[in-house]
Amino acid sequence: MDGLVAFVNRMNLLLWIAVIALAHLLLYLFLGTDHWLFATVAATAVYAIVLLSLKSLARNKDRSAP
Repeated sequence: MDGLVAFVNRMNLLLWIAVIALAHLLLYLFLGTDHWLFATVAATAVYAIVLLSLKSLARNKDRSAP
């Protein structure tokens, strides 16, 4: 578990969110989704919230460790 916390602490959120947005953009364009822009923004927002929450929890856990 400590390895996961260390990984989350080191990760660059902006880069991860940009890559996830690009992946969703390509996915929804490839699938022919009518509202691909909304789907991309919504899916990326969900992933961004999850990643930000994980980063916050990892920082709190790292601060409380002796």
